[in-house]
Amino acid sequence: MKYINYIAILIIIVMASTGCKSKQSTAGNYSYKTECLGNSLDGSQTVKAWGTGRDKNEAIESAKKNALNDLLFKGIIEGKSGFDSRPIIVEVNARSKYENYFNTFFSKGNDYNLFVSIDEKKKAYQIIKSRERITCGIVMKLQSAELKQKMITDGILK
Repeated sequence: MKYINYIAILIIIVMASTGCKSKQSTAGNYSYKTECLGNSLDGSQTVKAWGTGRDKNEAIESAKKNALNDLLFKGIIEGKSGFDSRPIIVEVNARSKYENYFNTFFSKGNDYNLFVSIDEKKKAYQIIKSRERITCGIVMKLQSAELKQKMITDGILK
């Protein structure tokens, strides 16, 4: 009987010690938010956005799309205050309502690149590598006034 009690206590100790291990997290499991760094008088905003991809170029393209998606549908609320943080499109479910338009807009080599600029002299990358993916943070300028005008011209905004 004493032998069984020792085995039971040993099993409890082993289970407790293995169950308390801290889990390792990687950059790919964390969601980064687009952050405003400043805005200009010409209607543009400087932001730091994050993207994930298989390589650096894919992560940068993903960051551009994420920044524009946040500007259009969510608003940019992180970072410096003192600017209009509301989304450009405030219509409920606009992304799904105009799905074909936005799929074309965000497709590779299309319209979205006209509203994002990265200053090659001042470009700042922050790269975090995980096992399979690269997460890249990049500072970019978004032409929000021009983007809003395009949405009006294309009939998305009234």
